[in-house]
Amino acid sequence: MPEVMESPYKQARDGPSRQLLWELGKLQIDYQEEFQAKLDKDAGDRESAHRAALAAAVVEHERIRRSAEIEREKLEIQIQLERTRREAEERRELEQQQQDKVEKELAEKRKNIERTKAAEIAQMKAIQEHRAEQAAAEAAEQQRLKEEKEEAAIAAKKLEQKQETERLARERERERERQRAQEQEQEQEQKLKREADVVQVVPPLAQVTPISAEIPSQDTQQPKNGTKREAEHSRYILIHQKLKELRRYMADQGRQDLNLKKRMGEMRRTIKKCVGQLTGEKTANKAPRDQIIETLKAAALVSYPHVDITTFLAVPPDSMSESQGPALLVYQLNIFSKAIVSQFINEAGVAPKSADPVGVIASTVFAASEFRWNGIPLIDILIAKYHVACPVLFGIYGNDVTNEGKRRSGWIREDKTGPWITEQRHSERMTGLGAGFASLALRSYDKTKLENPYPIYHFWSSLAGIVNVPPQQASSTHFTVLKAMIENNESRILDFFGDAGILALRKALIQFPQAAESKSVAGKAVTVLPDVLRRDKKLFL
Repeated sequence: MPEVMESPYKQARDGPSRQLLWELGKLQIDYQEEFQAKLDKDAGDRESAHRAALAAAVVEHERIRRSAEIEREKLEIQIQLERTRREAEERRELEQQQQDKVEKELAEKRKNIERTKAAEIAQMKAIQEHRAEQAAAEAAEQQRLKEEKEEAAIAAKKLEQKQETERLARERERERERQRAQEQEQEQEQKLKREADVVQVVPPLAQVTPISAEIPSQDTQQPKNGTKREAEHSRYILIHQKLKELRRYMADQGRQDLNLKKRMGEMRRTIKKCVGQLTGEKTANKAPRDQIIETLKAAALVSYPHVDITTFLAVPPDSMSESQGPALLVYQLNIFSKAIVSQFINEAGVAPKSADPVGVIASTVFAASEFRWNGIPLIDILIAKYHVACPVLFGIYGNDVTNEGKRRSGWIREDKTGPWITEQRHSERMTGLGAGFASLALRSYDKTKLENPYPIYHFWSSLAGIVNVPPQQASSTHFTVLKAMIENNESRILDFFGDAGILALRKALIQFPQAAESKSVAGKAVTVLPDVLRRDKKLFL
């Protein structure tokens, strides 16, 4: 309690004025005491309320902690029970296999004994028959040999005639197949040409007007076999054709403007060089990455010639405030995309892990706001090249035995008119492209302000497009790409998709190969992955 002021007039009694002063002083003192007491009471009430709230919070925190402990214990018990169950199943399976092996060995021994006895009996019987028939056989041996020689000569002549007939038939069949393949290729070229006619063509050299084209909407596309995937594939193939037209258009512009030609060539060489320098070390990739971004920024500042950006979007927006953009930027992004795909094929085809740093750079570039148009990433330029190089990622495939099937599955020829590349080289290409696609699609942007230019649902869609192929139509190309997409990416798949990721891995690595019953090397390689995951990552599918 604060000290109470003592009035100097408290003892005054000798006059009205002093009495009045004493009473006023007493009133002031009483008011101060009452006010201070009220403050103390309010402070005490607030302290009590705070202490009560803290006590309630402690009780609630303890309840939540205890609940979490109980749930954790339940989960550990479930995990332990599941582990025990799996170990028991594995022991039973191993014991069953050992028992089957022993029974099989015993059955094989019994069969060998029976075969040996039967052979001995047959041999004795043959010796007896031979001795009985030997006398008669010697008399007719010369005549039989003569007849056999004559018959052999006639049979050889017939066989030669039959082989010649079959050879001629095979040659005719090959010629018909070659003609059919040429007709199909011509038909496909005419189809692409008809689709391209819908779009405004690149102006000739004499003109200086920019490229202006409009991709037909999804409703106007005529998908092959009436499927959505075929329609989407056709749109990306059209984008790829438009990129070729852009390349010719920029070459024509360069011949008219030598300064543009010089800058365009320098940028192209810089981008190719820097993409080729990408390695598996993040620190070593910083310098080439920065140089690529600076080069593309410089290209974005060159406003003329310009081009209709919607031409290079698979699904253009319904409305866009400005569709015209720098043609040089689109051209250099095309060069960058081509270099990225080549890097995937050449490096990741042999070492799939090397695809990840390349995918990081590609995703970073297309995520940058400087290289978007009205907020839309231009990654469709890169995906268009993927549709051409690795169609099976998008549900497009064919029979690897036929020429048309090989073309639809992403096979290439040694040259335009030469034979198809070897199966080993095709496998390396598909491995690099599959690993590269995973490095593009399995990227997280949770810790950055940038927006993912190619969200993870594209990976799920491609994975579903492969594992849902009818088993009898699954080819070695499917299994090669599937293995490349999953291997070294299992943790990311589980991080992104959780329990659904486990189901997807089980479908892709166990159920799909079992249903397809593939005898190819690629198919067998996929069936090995579950064992590797069980051994290295303790992941049981």
